[in-house]
Amino acid sequence: MSRTFIYARVSTFGQTAANLVAETKTAGFAIQPSRVVTDTISGSVAAMQRPAFRRLVD
Repeated sequence: MSRTFIYARVSTFGQTAANLVAETKTAGFAIQPSRVVTDTISGSVAAMQRPAFRRLVD
């Protein structure tokens, strides 16, 4: 059984990660809410420097 996680990153507070999560679910992925990780941070920040991404990897 596979486990699906989603890392939804947006770069401004005007954007919403909920849209990214909805698109992923529409694509057919079943995602438990506890496996959704969101971040509001610039894409120019290296992935491992993003707090939420680091938590996901850990």
